[in-house]
Amino acid sequence: MGIVAAGIMPHPPIIIPEVGRGEQQKAAGTIEAMKEISSRLAGFSEETVIIITPHGPMFRDAVAILDDTHLYGDFAAFMAPDVRIRADNDPELVRSIETESRKAGIDVALLRERGSAANRKEFSLDHGVTVPLYYLQQAGVGRRCIAITYAFLSYYELFIFGQAVRNAVEALSRRVIVIASSDLSHRLIKGAPAGFNPRGEEFDRLLVNYIEDYQVEKILTMEPGLVHAAGECGLRSIAVLLGCLDSEEVKAEVLSYEGPFGVGYAVALLNLQRKGNGSID
Repeated sequence: MGIVAAGIMPHPPIIIPEVGRGEQQKAAGTIEAMKEISSRLAGFSEETVIIITPHGPMFRDAVAILDDTHLYGDFAAFMAPDVRIRADNDPELVRSIETESRKAGIDVALLRERGSAANRKEFSLDHGVTVPLYYLQQAGVGRRCIAITYAFLSYYELFIFGQAVRNAVEALSRRVIVIASSDLSHRLIKGAPAGFNPRGEEFDRLLVNYIEDYQVEKILTMEPGLVHAAGECGLRSIAVLLGCLDSEEVKAEVLSYEGPFGVGYAVALLNLQRKGNGSID
């Protein structure tokens, strides 16, 4: 079947109730949108979810993919160790992605856990994966998941990698949902995690508008100075996602945007306009 739907989801641990402990209500719009997108994606009966994260093991010149049979993560780093996330990997699709990526000239690093399960995991799921999965799995989505960390490649190269992912999915006829885990500017207000920069709001406004209008070229060619000033951590995830959807007719719907803690959170559903795609419009 191929890629059946896609989305953009943020990854602030504070929106996990056991982490936020009440503070998460300041991002109530984001939480409701995370629940909505997860519920709507459940209508596609996917076989595998692919999540592109900015926070896993990262290399300058190779895309990293976790390669264990089972994937685990928790929120111990955020004072909530009892909140655990588990997903089965899709090793056959991982190998297909590796093959297609190398054909496209993009290197891939497959990361496998070493040592006993009793030891602290070297390659556990990061919060760029676990936060979206927390909400997706509540809706019955993402029991099988591939976790990909983008490399410090150009946006164009990451777009090409996304095309390779699409080719890999189609080669196996998998029903796949792709999620770009993406926080926007980290500099929206004084006291924000990366400090304040007035261009952060400009970046977020432009990017959200480009997503809503699905202007691929404008997203991939955003002004470098503006991107740097914004202090974002998700544009490369989105570049991969856009490559996955290349040549598709896409209807984008921004479900929410807000930045209550100085970081921009956008939730968007990207519907592929195909007959028989199980559209949930």
